[in-house]
Amino acid sequence: MIIFKNIILLLILVICGYLGIVKSRTFENRVAELNKFQSALVMFKTKIEFTHEPIKNIFEEISKLIYKDNENIFLYTVKNGNSIGNLWIEGVDKIKKDFTPEDKEVIKMLGKMLGKTDINGQVNEIELTTKLIEKQIENAEIEKNKNSKLYKTMGVILGMGICIILI
Repeated sequence: MIIFKNIILLLILVICGYLGIVKSRTFENRVAELNKFQSALVMFKTKIEFTHEPIKNIFEEISKLIYKDNENIFLYTVKNGNSIGNLWIEGVDKIKKDFTPEDKEVIKMLGKMLGKTDINGQVNEIELTTKLIEKQIENAEIEKNKNSKLYKTMGVILGMGICIILI
């Protein structure tokens, strides 16, 4: 009976620690996703400015090179129809990433002007979005540094607290 109780207490401690680690990874994933998105924007800007390729072709290439054809906003926009701007905004909401609502709003801003202006207008819109994403990355780094270790430690302490209560 004592062995069974100790195994359950150990499981509680491990599960709570694991949950803390999972929660802390959301902060790390947000930074990684924002950096990946920023890289995609730089590639998008370069391609549209110098090669004058259609947006759909650029989005397909970004999806292949940066996202390795995994679920992403660029692939969603290309695969689901012709209205790029509307699909972009819809894709931001449908694609499950660790973005905050503020991140999503910044990304949606780009979609409002996609395909509606000339090349210079598109480049200016991409540059604006890139600058806003940089600010979001800075905020995400601050949150990650502040909260990542906190959640890991809090998970272990919560597990220990539950174990002490059950003893």
